[in-house]
Amino acid sequence: MCFCCKVYLVIYMKKENKIYNGKLVNFYAKDGIRLSGFLVGRKRAQTCAIFIHGMTGNFYGFDLPFLIADKLAKKDTALFTLNTRGHDMAARIYGYKNGKKIKLVGGTDFEKFEDSVLDIDGAIKIIEKKNFKKFILIGHSTGCQKVTYYQYKKRNKKVLALVLLAPCDDYNLHRKELGSKFAEVVKTAKTMVKNRKGNEVSVLTSNFSAKRFLSVADTKNVEARLFDYDGKLDEFSKIKIPILAVFGSREQFAVKPVKTYLKMLGERTKSEYFESHLVKGAKHSFENHEEEVSNIVAKFISKSKSKL
Repeated sequence: MCFCCKVYLVIYMKKENKIYNGKLVNFYAKDGIRLSGFLVGRKRAQTCAIFIHGMTGNFYGFDLPFLIADKLAKKDTALFTLNTRGHDMAARIYGYKNGKKIKLVGGTDFEKFEDSVLDIDGAIKIIEKKNFKKFILIGHSTGCQKVTYYQYKKRNKKVLALVLLAPCDDYNLHRKELGSKFAEVVKTAKTMVKNRKGNEVSVLTSNFSAKRFLSVADTKNVEARLFDYDGKLDEFSKIKIPILAVFGSREQFAVKPVKTYLKMLGERTKSEYFESHLVKGAKHSFENHEEEVSNIVAKFISKSKSKL
């Protein structure tokens, strides 16, 4: 089921206000959770890029996907940016399953990472109904883990390529930030889960619930493994479609030099076409460098489409 309406979205940037004309799309994930997104693009386009936000993000609070949409519109590619069930820090999530209403607490602090596959599946399904045939998955920050995990699990032949914008190492970042307390925090979180308190927030785990913390802090969980650059990057290396990886040179959440990250991705990929870029002076959200990043993404997508 889908509910669509034409709306104007006003995006505030430092230098200007800009109005984007598109459609607000409310849709259902595969398990019945109701989500929302914004579709920008030309009607004749058959390819649609799907943009997945990072931790605490949402589809309307980040300039970059709309600037990418501007570039893609010239190349007959639309863009759909959406809220996953992990949008914002905490959020009331609703839906319907087997005729019954679903109510749960979502948002970054409480989401189950693996459920992102259901969200992306729902997004692709609704966009297919609008006559799009092929898709590019774009992730920013933890959105990189989500699109990578989706394609690793689904091997969706309709997905042409992946774009990874700041695919950081959450596992080693938490180890670094917590230092000598890391093992203690992990142990506390595991005890909370064992005592059926996995959805409760621990003081030691910041705003994360105990389950959410373990998702990024225990490599038995796929989210922690996906971009653990001290690991084998097994799931990433299974993906063979074209991949673009982009980091800012001033990435503030990097544990290693970002050039090392890009080199490791290049060495371990089995992609038929892998491209990487370092954006000089940019930080994690690419603020003030959106134009450069948008051009990089648009050129890569053009190359990917021409290779298939």
